[in-house]
Amino acid sequence: MEYAEMSISINTEQSARLRTSEAPNESVQTTEQSATFENQLRAFLSPSIGSTINEEELFAALLQERIQSSEGSEIAQFFGERFDSHKAALTRADGYINVEEAANRALADLVTEGHITQEEHDTLYQQSFMAAQLDDNHSALFDGRGEGEDQTIATGDLESALARAQAAIEALERGELPTGQTSSPETPSDSSNSGSVVTPKGNEMDGPDEFVFKPHSDSDGKLVVILPKFMTGGVEDLLLKDKDGNILERGRGTGVANGNREHFRFDRPGEQYPEGLSVEVRLTSGEVKSYEIPNPSERYD
Repeated sequence: MEYAEMSISINTEQSARLRTSEAPNESVQTTEQSATFENQLRAFLSPSIGSTINEEELFAALLQERIQSSEGSEIAQFFGERFDSHKAALTRADGYINVEEAANRALADLVTEGHITQEEHDTLYQQSFMAAQLDDNHSALFDGRGEGEDQTIATGDLESALARAQAAIEALERGELPTGQTSSPETPSDSSNSGSVVTPKGNEMDGPDEFVFKPHSDSDGKLVVILPKFMTGGVEDLLLKDKDGNILERGRGTGVANGNREHFRFDRPGEQYPEGLSVEVRLTSGEVKSYEIPNPSERYD
């Protein structure tokens, strides 16, 4: 996924929390810190990783290490549990998992549930994104899928990647950019609402067999949103927002059905959400499409 360039904005207070204070025997302490950093990263990596690692895998492990260093083991464990849950939800039929998206969703959950602030979220994201770079493209994270001249592959030797990540984190904690990087990534924002807005006429949205907001699903009686067929395979995220633009809940992708359309489920029936709701769909193309739901106790399609 690519992000626009912006000037580096690592929060100094949060960075200070991630920086270990000086000790008299600096060389010994540095060695111990490096060993601890590497051991923590290894602990957060999937057991299936062999001698190579890709940028998305490294990014996810760095996020958990950064969270543990700054917020403690309990919140890091919470992140890990949410990360595993999102990976399961994002697993496709062919076995592919968008690891970067699962990690971003888990990090956003920390903000939604009050474990960290948005400012802390941004610092954790920026540091992990920049330290996970293994190729010359510093504006994106890539996985290891593909072959030949595929430009969306970014992998590296595990040992070298861990050492490189360590050096990058140390540079960021000093307020410097990692070697070879000239800007920091734009942090994904939950306040984005650019793109088209669909306003219902009565209870009709965009025609039959397209978008559906169903307050009570047939399976569990809770809200389910079914997206248009043209979006299948291209959905990055789906959010419920209140009339002020605040995120209420993130949809859980549960597969494709009913005319090859993606389904997203929620924790409560429709009537338990506030009036003036909107369903925000973020596509991998960068487009954002919002559906206005005046009365969430009613069905819109």
